[in-house]
Amino acid sequence: MKIEIDDKDKCILRELLSDGRLPYSELGRRCGLSRQTVFNRIRRLLERRLIKKFSTCVDAEKLGLSFKAYVLIIAKPDKTLREELADFLRRCRCVTQLHLLFGRFDFFVELLVRDKAELTAFIKNLHAFGAVERTETFMVYETLKYEPEAPLLAMLDAGGGI
Repeated sequence: MKIEIDDKDKCILRELLSDGRLPYSELGRRCGLSRQTVFNRIRRLLERRLIKKFSTCVDAEKLGLSFKAYVLIIAKPDKTLREELADFLRRCRCVTQLHLLFGRFDFFVELLVRDKAELTAFIKNLHAFGAVERTETFMVYETLKYEPEAPLLAMLDAGGGI
């Protein structure tokens, strides 16, 4: 569902995407609003679920999670088995993204693990699961760009609604 927002809300969102720790007073200064107005607007954006949450971006590599992989899964047609597989994948701590797909594959999974051994263990557990017919795994050896906020900033800068 598309939500229309004004230029002041767009300014607040742009600034928060750049630095989510900015105090309300600084957001107000940058967007030409009072601290209280910024507070009220952010509360409204949270209520409307345009802002889902506030989080911190941690360098996973420095914590030892330096191995990223993508797994495409073809699941067996049994609906109950597919739901069990989806629940299993949702619970896996190493799964950072899980998507249902149209097309040849049924699931797209992004993993973040320590090493190839941990990836291998995950794949073995996955194949032991009754719902998996076939997988295809892609291991990332270098990330050239990681800017999940870039399309959001482009939309906010374009002047169109969200």
